[in-house]
Amino acid sequence: MHVLLAAEYYFANPPLIHLSNELVKRRHDVSIVTSFRTIDHRIKTEQVRIFEINPFVTIYKVPRTISFPIRAIHQIIKEQNIDIIHAPNDGSTNVVAAVIAAKFTNRPFIYTIQGPGTRTGHFLVDTLATLYDYTVDRWLTIEAQKIILLSKSLISRTEKLRIKVSKTVVIPSGVDSKHFDPERSEVRRKATRIKDRLNIGDEIVIGYVGRLYPAKGLNYLLHAVKRLQERYPNLTVLIVGDGAARNELEKMARDLNVRSLFTGWQHDIAPYYSIMDIFVLPSLFEGLPNVILEAMAMRIPVVATEVGGNPDILLNGENGFLVPVRDVSQLSLALDKLIASDSLRVHIGRANRRKVEAGFLWSKTAEKVENVYHEAIKSAGT
Repeated sequence: MHVLLAAEYYFANPPLIHLSNELVKRRHDVSIVTSFRTIDHRIKTEQVRIFEINPFVTIYKVPRTISFPIRAIHQIIKEQNIDIIHAPNDGSTNVVAAVIAAKFTNRPFIYTIQGPGTRTGHFLVDTLATLYDYTVDRWLTIEAQKIILLSKSLISRTEKLRIKVSKTVVIPSGVDSKHFDPERSEVRRKATRIKDRLNIGDEIVIGYVGRLYPAKGLNYLLHAVKRLQERYPNLTVLIVGDGAARNELEKMARDLNVRSLFTGWQHDIAPYYSIMDIFVLPSLFEGLPNVILEAMAMRIPVVATEVGGNPDILLNGENGFLVPVRDVSQLSLALDKLIASDSLRVHIGRANRRKVEAGFLWSKTAEKVENVYHEAIKSAGT
């Protein structure tokens, strides 16, 4: 099968990289159309054919690109004999162009809904995002032969967009359990060096990985840790990632006198997970967060808000803790339980690794996606 994956970014999109590589392993020919970004770190791919579009405009602060490469995608479809086109709802103009090219060439189109929609906490941005949801995104779902949802919670989003249930299938993301393995020697060596560099000793490290912006709820995490500091003076918050809210969060941590380490964006995050005793995702909105699956693979207990697909992968008290959104009190209580018990952290961490290995490997995800491709091609008669 000849597959075209269309997205705004490829090299900065690990889930798309893993999916494409797994499809190659399953003997499919995979092409990628993506926007060119000189700041992308080139990650090794396995015989994936990459077509980078030079965008009309690049907005680095967001970051976003604007381009409508309809002709270029049309040419790729013809030259590579593409059978099916698949795109995530990343809000990019590349995806819009891919759908138009799919219509022109009579190729089936698969659309993945990853989350509940963009929510940043900024009124204007969120208003525009909602407008996009009910216009462009709605049109894309109409044009799609099949729609993949990353979690059961996203069924509510399909209802808002009036998507036919028969068009949808729930396929969660996967995780690379070989890379995110706490026993891997390279991870251990790097983690030791990082701990020395960050001057981390016997502290309890509460960690976060991801973008830094208001919808991630990190201000609630800092306030929750502040409540626990008097009882546990050896707490450290490790925040891996970057974003528009970084300066504000760093100032908040200083004002609260919470020991916090901001590392910025990191290419290899597995050693940073290895340093963490507890992983926290206090988001206001989510789809199915890959960072939770990565933390689980690293045998880390997880505390997350009860939003999006989090309840699909976390059972409260069994392999982590779920807390209400914006509830500093419940967040601090959940952290308290884990901080107070080494054995509980070890027990939950092992349960998380087993759960990932049983149901969230990329090989299993790719097999399910492949089945969707076959069904779509069959129904389209191509």
